[in-house]
Amino acid sequence: MSDDKKTEKQIDSYGKHIKVWLNEIEKNYLKLEKEENERKKGKIRDKIEEHKGILKRDMERLAKCGGSPEMFLGNITAFQRKIIDELFPSGVDRDTVAIEKEIQRIKKMLNEDLKEAMEKYTYDPDDPVEIKQKSKLFEKEAYISWNMMRASNPKSLSGAVNKHYNDSWNYVRDYDSTKDKYFSPEEQKLIANCMQTYEAELAYYRQKRAWMGRLGESLCKTAEKIGEWGDITQARIFADNLSREVFINPVKEIEGEKLSKEELSEKSKAMTRRYIQFIADEKAVEEGLRVMKECEEQADRQLEELEQGVQSAEDLSLPGLRELKKTVRMAEDEVGGVNMLTCLLLRERLGIEKAGFVLLYTYDKLKEDRKELLTSYTFEELGL
Repeated sequence: MSDDKKTEKQIDSYGKHIKVWLNEIEKNYLKLEKEENERKKGKIRDKIEEHKGILKRDMERLAKCGGSPEMFLGNITAFQRKIIDELFPSGVDRDTVAIEKEIQRIKKMLNEDLKEAMEKYTYDPDDPVEIKQKSKLFEKEAYISWNMMRASNPKSLSGAVNKHYNDSWNYVRDYDSTKDKYFSPEEQKLIANCMQTYEAELAYYRQKRAWMGRLGESLCKTAEKIGEWGDITQARIFADNLSREVFINPVKEIEGEKLSKEELSEKSKAMTRRYIQFIADEKAVEEGLRVMKECEEQADRQLEELEQGVQSAEDLSLPGLRELKKTVRMAEDEVGGVNMLTCLLLRERLGIEKAGFVLLYTYDKLKEDRKELLTSYTFEELGL
């Protein structure tokens, strides 16, 4: 069966289910009116709410398949139409149902999950991020904002399609223009707090691993002046740029902060020499890029497993959910155009220095010019 046929079959099935649940809900309301026993009334009310939930779910699934719920609501009773209007006050066309589902998902996180955390936990906003992260309230704010941001990106960091992307409504594209329509002033304030937490935590992670994210930044500083100098001058500037700016932070991470200025300079020059040897060795570069590709693929698989773990833990209320969510956020954080998990896996495979070399080479827009110049002179001629 073709995909189109399967989709048509799904739409038709959900459409039939919608009519079944509407009939069940109306039938139970009639029972409720006639029932005098309070205990039995309670059971009927529970059944009505359960069926409303299933009805709403099937309407959303039908819309997700590309069908229009309205096409199955032509012959419903006035009472059933009232139920539909109650569940979908903004309408039941496909786009509106999809938007409503996403808005309600966010509202649940704000009005149930976040408010529950606000009642139990707190933190000092003036504390550093590493202290605030110990608060479950801070963690909840960070998770909600990360969740909303993740749904705003059509592609993952690896370039693959992001299955969490929500095209019907997402924060980055739609929030500013529709916030007053969908969210109360109180909810908007909660969202603002969450986003502030998200930005603070993101800045903290990126600063913590700043050298990985900035490996190639300083290399671009001299790009506009290429061609204004002779080859040897350009090569020396490239070498100086690497030793004075690019490799200082990796050396500090590997060796610690207690090095004297002279020791730091010498070790950075030594790392620069090793990098030049690396880019001159085609087999080493090829092997490094191969390992990076494997790490990207492994990171994608592990992120998928982590996300499934979060969903399972949420569904089953398993312990460790807080740490699991934090792990996913950290793993998906972007550093230098690569998700953090890929960077960490690369470092595990190759070590801090070699991983840095591979990342630097990968994202250096001037790699060919730099390679040609740096490998054309001796280390002494380059000032190394």
